[in-house]
Amino acid sequence: MVEACAPEAKAAPVLLVDPDEASATEAAALLAPFGWRVETRADSLDLAASVSSLRPSHLLLRLHAGRDNADLVRAVAQAARTSEPRTPLIFIADDASIDARIAAVRAGAAAYLTPPLNALALIDRMEGLSGPGQAEPYRILIVDDDVVISKYYQAVLEQAGMTVLAVSEPMAVLGHLADFRPELILMDHYMPEVQGRELAAVIRQEPAFDSIPIVFLSAEDDAAAQQRVIGVGADDFLNKAIRSEHLVSAVKTRARRFRALRATMLRDSLTGLLNHTATKEHLAGDAARMQRLGKPLALCLLDLDRFKQVNDVHGHPAGDRVLRALAHLLRQRLRVSDVIGRYGGEEFAIALPDTDVESAARVLEEIREAFAVLPQASEAGPFTATFSAGLAGLPRAGDVSRLTEAADRALYAAKAAGRNRVAIADDAAYGDAPAGTAALAG
Repeated sequence: MVEACAPEAKAAPVLLVDPDEASATEAAALLAPFGWRVETRADSLDLAASVSSLRPSHLLLRLHAGRDNADLVRAVAQAARTSEPRTPLIFIADDASIDARIAAVRAGAAAYLTPPLNALALIDRMEGLSGPGQAEPYRILIVDDDVVISKYYQAVLEQAGMTVLAVSEPMAVLGHLADFRPELILMDHYMPEVQGRELAAVIRQEPAFDSIPIVFLSAEDDAAAQQRVIGVGADDFLNKAIRSEHLVSAVKTRARRFRALRATMLRDSLTGLLNHTATKEHLAGDAARMQRLGKPLALCLLDLDRFKQVNDVHGHPAGDRVLRALAHLLRQRLRVSDVIGRYGGEEFAIALPDTDVESAARVLEEIREAFAVLPQASEAGPFTATFSAGLAGLPRAGDVSRLTEAADRALYAAKAAGRNRVAIADDAAYGDAPAGTAALAG
């Protein structure tokens, strides 16, 4: 069990090159609440050595008007270009002209921002760039009764940086699908207990798995036979004699497409978090896995306080920025393994596997405190917003339905107690009384 449920610290800092100390301090302060650690340099002295030792996730260059920035630009561009892996370079410059932007492109800049610096805009650009080590490995499920062959494919794909689960018992594949949530299934066509096309048809019967690419590996070279298999749910057919580098390329291409497609289907367009349906699906899978392993799981239902007033007073664009700010804060402060979703309107749901409610409460308190002092932007000037949260846990709740109801009751209690607080479900919250309507309480 995770004792403190501490957020996973960013392994790499952001390296900011800014000759102006006050400007550098301001930029670092904008990023700090969202979990980004910023290292600053005032000039290009030993910059290449700094990039080599720090291995930053991103390299930011702040250019001020009225200064000769040519030498600084050349040094920063060279440091970014020669880093391994290559560090994404972002310019923050007073000059918004097309000439300045073209010069930045020629220097290797992947993004160009102009003051006043907006934290969300900067973070959006950084998260949109693939900094070193930030992309999650593709998850590949291999189904093959031949253990030797499946282990070979597993080794090849893992060597290419993918996360692979090899299953030698095809009749148990449905359970593995729910737990592992693969982005591609690599399946043998001919197996003793079941043929691959039959197993593919079974998988396609489950709505949750219907869109996962299924690629068959077989010695079958008859085109008509391959087409029959593809007709029942397979996406492609690869010969088992395929070279390892071609296998890696084929798997990566299909997994990348699936990930992109799923992102549009499962993500909330405003916050980038999982949508309601996807959140429930991930929660159910994690809950089943934790119960099977005998480990706890904490569920948090979180609701922005008086969000209608935020929209009425500051306008809906400001309200959208508040939602995005909270989404960014949650992503940065919580672990990769935690499920974070927009549950509806101004309500969010967070599932923390292998975590008890007391440990989860400590982290949610830290996030609540950070969010409560985070300046929110509006045309009338900055303001602050708060949220309330309710926590419940497994195995105390027994099942996902009672878990959700208990967390909802705890959220309602937090609202009733004055808002801007985190409440843990008590014994009554796990009972049979009707659930509260916390989201309607505002």
